[in-house]
Amino acid sequence: METLALFLLILLAGYLGTGLVLRKISSRNFFPSGMEYLILGLLLNPGLYYFLSSNLTFDIFPPINNEILSKMAPVISGVTGLLGLYWGMKFSLVELLKTNREQIRVAIYDTVLSTVIIGSLAFASFYYFFPDPGNLLEILLASYALAVIGSMSSPYVLQKFREKYNITRKLSDSLNSAARFSLFFSLIMFGAIFSFYNFNTRPTMELTPIEFFTISIGIAIAIGILFFIFLGRESDSRKIFVGILGITMLGSGIAYYLGLSPLFLCFILGILLGNLSRIKEKVLDTIEQLISPLSIVITIYAGIIWVLADSTFAWLFILSFPVIKVIAKSFTHKIAVLAAFEKDRVTRGQGVVFLSSDILVFALLINYSTVFNNQYTPIIMSAIILNVFTLGFSSSFFTKRFLVESSEISGETK
Repeated sequence: METLALFLLILLAGYLGTGLVLRKISSRNFFPSGMEYLILGLLLNPGLYYFLSSNLTFDIFPPINNEILSKMAPVISGVTGLLGLYWGMKFSLVELLKTNREQIRVAIYDTVLSTVIIGSLAFASFYYFFPDPGNLLEILLASYALAVIGSMSSPYVLQKFREKYNITRKLSDSLNSAARFSLFFSLIMFGAIFSFYNFNTRPTMELTPIEFFTISIGIAIAIGILFFIFLGRESDSRKIFVGILGITMLGSGIAYYLGLSPLFLCFILGILLGNLSRIKEKVLDTIEQLISPLSIVITIYAGIIWVLADSTFAWLFILSFPVIKVIAKSFTHKIAVLAAFEKDRVTRGQGVVFLSSDILVFALLINYSTVFNNQYTPIIMSAIILNVFTLGFSSSFFTKRFLVESSEISGETK
């Protein structure tokens, strides 16, 4: 009993110490806050306790087992749906139409070309070097998922530097806008994965992947119409809050049952509400205060369900993934600069701005692992988590250096 208490005390001290260090790093280097909650999730991971029990002289029972995880899955899907709704409401079609075309081109290059490069390298690695690669469609979907989630950019670091140094110049504004739209485009591409899954696993429905994709959008539109009918002119914040929870749980539940992505379906729903609803600001004010605690829940849950890869090749690929992403982003933005029509909105070396990832990637990982549970899932989860840690630390340094060298930051810097 004393040994077990000591072990739990060590775990608690490790979590608190890690959280203190990461918050210190975050405050000085704009490392995305919340990584300490991933550590907490890892400390609650059932696999850790099974591993320790097999190597110690006494048994340690995990506080969360697989039965509890299976009961939590629908609730967590609803949480990812609410995050998708929030980001969808941030996607303004009016802003998209008014944005300079060069920024949109950079965002498309960053989303599509990076995905193609990373996906091609992942597919070649899985197909030619994996001991038991499995069927071709499984490899294609795993490669595509890793590429989309792994290449997703975040404007977080650049936004923080713009706020700190009051940067309002054209280049940083263009790159910030491109990073935001790149994130939105990645979420749309992510939703397509589940259409191919249903096409492969439900042949009796005789629907093509495009038709499954269209069904996802159609469900979101139908739920949005219900919202407009019942709450389109509502002003009571409590009723709006209940209505938002209701449509999110409905959309997430349908997506969970059909094997679709709750995050993607609610993202489309959010686009509909954000661009057509008269009470958009009230809805955003209602759910904005929930985003921080829900992100914590998602981050902890991602750590809890993380399963380690079990082959030497898998770990070689996982450890090399951050390097693959750096190469892909560098090549992508060299092409974007060469192909640009407005040279003052792009510059050499801008790829470092697109290296950082948002905590939102954990929601994507959860959606993916809920539906796709095969030999590639541990590789994808491990590669993305390692990518968030390594490039999360380094992207702040490289982004600041890029801003200084491109004269976006001038004068004395603190």
